[in-house]
Amino acid sequence: MNSEISIVIPTLDNFTDVQKIISSINTQELLPSEIILADSSASNQIEKNSQNLSSSVPVHYVRVGRAYKFDRFLHRFFSLLGFSFFKEKFPKGRAFPYEATNAGASVAKYKWIAFLDATTIPCETWLKDYYQLISQQTYDVIFGNTKYYADTWFKKLLRASTYGSIWHETAPGSIMKTADFLESYKIREGVRSGGDVAWKMKIKDSLNYYLPSKSYLSYSSLPNSLLVTLKKFFTYQIYGSFLDIQNNIKDLYFGITLLLSIILIPKWNYIVGWDSIFFIPHITKIFFLSLFLIIFISFAINRIFFRTLAPNSFRANSLKLVLFFIIAYSIFKWNAIVAKWVEDSIWYVPHITKIFVSLVFAASFVYRGIYFPLKNEIRFSYLFPYRWFLVGILGILLDLVKAPGYLLGAILASFVRRAKNIK
Repeated sequence: MNSEISIVIPTLDNFTDVQKIISSINTQELLPSEIILADSSASNQIEKNSQNLSSSVPVHYVRVGRAYKFDRFLHRFFSLLGFSFFKEKFPKGRAFPYEATNAGASVAKYKWIAFLDATTIPCETWLKDYYQLISQQTYDVIFGNTKYYADTWFKKLLRASTYGSIWHETAPGSIMKTADFLESYKIREGVRSGGDVAWKMKIKDSLNYYLPSKSYLSYSSLPNSLLVTLKKFFTYQIYGSFLDIQNNIKDLYFGITLLLSIILIPKWNYIVGWDSIFFIPHITKIFFLSLFLIIFISFAINRIFFRTLAPNSFRANSLKLVLFFIIAYSIFKWNAIVAKWVEDSIWYVPHITKIFVSLVFAASFVYRGIYFPLKNEIRFSYLFPYRWFLVGILGILLDLVKAPGYLLGAILASFVRRAKNIK
């Protein structure tokens, strides 16, 4: 049976993963017509060994830049300085997965294009079932359906605090017409994360799509250390903030950052000492005035320059942030303004700020350690009697590290005009 399917796989450095995914594809009940490896590795390991891969399906290798550390910065820096030698050392800059995917798709020869990555393994019926659905039904796109697995103590904690045991809609595993992808639905380039989410949102707005009700793919390459995990989530959140995706989550992270700022900054002079060189006169007034100006300026920029980009979200989100600010500030100043610091007053609430912060933290802890994992079908027996505590701590740490990542990205995104292909 001629499937007329090209499979595109972006790769980076790990040839062992490439071997595994090629082997998995060759066990499919319906074989594709070609496999395209889009490689952005720093080394030439995959390039040298690509011709020796054991595969009954033709494998085509495509080089997409080279992934040097800080390469984008170096390329731009040396280009500005006019240093041709260094410019030649970084001819293209780093190819993120989305650049690699688009480059691989551009050389596809067949009617249908399917997407995988080197660490997402499909089951044997994936391509057969997907091909039957998209060729016999009226669907334009069928999305991937991936379940996440963990094989170490830390990975199991991480899975419980993030993906859970349920399957998730993913770009890897998706299939659509090659012409449609190349003409109108390439993935946004220049970002490390979030591009696949934005791609799915764009498709859902304009094409007839379908998501199978069972998992066809598995992912087992979660980070295996806390430091790597925190770095990854921080970086991904920076790039994700440039895209109009996951707005509710963004509001949460921004709210966490705002709450911490409201609590800590008015206490700054007390913490560092009134005679310290770090003493800042009128810091509370400066902070709240700056906060107001940031919200106002951001509102103006988005309404004037970017009104076609997320036209229904910014005003509502701004109002929610203002309301949150009013509530938090009112609680912080309650005893001073309402009770006038009279401890015998009926309105005086001892330790109101500590109570408020403790309640917020406790609620977050219960949500991240118990409710969220159970909702995502993590076993009760895994969480209790003690792992829920560790899962809660890890979940809160991830939220805390994502909050400044989003804030940094959001500030940059608010003052840098978006490219036309951000939808």
